[in-house]
Amino acid sequence: MRVLSLALLAVVLVVGTGSLWTQGPLPLDVAITRQLQGVIDPHAPWIEWLSATAGWPWIVVSTLVAGLFVASLTRLPGAAALILGVGIAMASERLARLAIFVPRPSDDLVAVARASASSGLPSTFAIFYGAVCAGLILAAHRQNGSEAMAVRWAAAALLLLGCVGRVAAGGHWTSQVVVSAALGALAAILAFRLAGVRR
Repeated sequence: MRVLSLALLAVVLVVGTGSLWTQGPLPLDVAITRQLQGVIDPHAPWIEWLSATAGWPWIVVSTLVAGLFVASLTRLPGAAALILGVGIAMASERLARLAIFVPRPSDDLVAVARASASSGLPSTFAIFYGAVCAGLILAAHRQNGSEAMAVRWAAAALLLLGCVGRVAAGGHWTSQVVVSAALGALAAILAFRLAGVRR
């Protein structure tokens, strides 16, 4: 777990600093977005629907639903850890937005489904789903049974699908969602340690 935490921290620091320094896309960001937009419609309804689950008030519902799955695997301490992780992640997101600004993708480079003047780093969606999905994976880690396996794979697939959708919609660069998801996962790991749920 320590190695994973250090790797996630390195991603946050290195990629995040690069994004902040360039104030634009990092190498491969534009190419990745264009490739995704070649196969995924930026205006696809499922992207908008999934993005909405990380906005108010649905963020509360999403957290509680994930907490129910974690509670079935680790009982109440695990559910409390997941909720704490989301709290830490969203507090980090608010603080980061006060301190830094990195532009979102612009429509002169890629298609943008919905223009926004807010900072592209951190990504609210990616940091929230990074915390929730990492919490689900941590709860199911090293547990046998079909439920634990389904939770692990579903959480990983949901995080990947959601981040791909945000990039395809032109909401964030790939580097921005990677940094944000890593920060959310770090929040989940910290919360599970604080709650004494060591898996």
